[in-house]
Amino acid sequence: MTLGILCPGQSAQAPEMIDRLRDAPEATDVFVAFQEVMGSSIFEVVRQGRLHENAIAQPVICAVELAAFRIVRRALPAPDYFAGYSIGELAAYGCAGSISARDLIHLASLRASLMDAACPTPSGMIAIRGLRETSVSPICSSNAVHIAIRNGEDRFVVAGPLDNIAGAARDAEQRGAHVTPLPVRIASHTPLMHSAVAAFAKALEATDFKSPTAPVLAGIDGGTVRSREVAIQRLSAQLETCIDWRGCMESLKEVGCTTLLELLPGGDLSAMARDAVPSIASRSMTEFKTLDAAAEWVLRKEG
Repeated sequence: MTLGILCPGQSAQAPEMIDRLRDAPEATDVFVAFQEVMGSSIFEVVRQGRLHENAIAQPVICAVELAAFRIVRRALPAPDYFAGYSIGELAAYGCAGSISARDLIHLASLRASLMDAACPTPSGMIAIRGLRETSVSPICSSNAVHIAIRNGEDRFVVAGPLDNIAGAARDAEQRGAHVTPLPVRIASHTPLMHSAVAAFAKALEATDFKSPTAPVLAGIDGGTVRSREVAIQRLSAQLETCIDWRGCMESLKEVGCTTLLELLPGGDLSAMARDAVPSIASRSMTEFKTLDAAAEWVLRKEG
């Protein structure tokens, strides 16, 4: 078996995710680090209902994913690859041992603040399904928005100022596309984030950032990253560069992954993998009653 760990991005976070981690001793250090960095416990943040505020969402997602991985890590074979979607790519380096829990949460918080400052105009993201890029690109150009993520041949995430996004949504629907607003309030992975790139790269350079224990796929091109230097370059460039998640899934197939497990709190990455690369067994932790059951599924696939 060749095991890949998938680290989701924003949109799936919900209060119940924390209940599955609350009593696990492996999660304690992560949640202590969260409180040290953020000044509030992760449980209090969840109770406040602020999970879709960018400044809260990014560090919460990283903490949840690292805690979930640490819980199942003891029962799993060592992962062969990690791949993360947007903020999940940063979380992937935490899971791969490149950065400590405290640094991971600090970097996630800083990343969010830099991105918020880069484009103070109210912005957002929509998912467009049912159109090829040859149709989506002109819609983006005419509405001054950008393709932020390529999820498939006819699946895209588009980002930009809210007024412009509304126009792009109308145009896409008029051409027969299915459009879904996403609960993300920034124009991630677009040129609007340019001013955040250098500052985030500087913060990464100043961090005790080790090479990962297993390769991490770069979201912007699906390439395998094995060194500190390349990781820092890809993570910072990712802020203003379109994510090629379709390319990441192809890379997972090409390197021989046979099993993919998506960490809490997401389920979309494993679902997309089942559609795009059905030869790979792909499931999310959210599909199981317990995290131990998710680990047992992985072990059964190995057998």
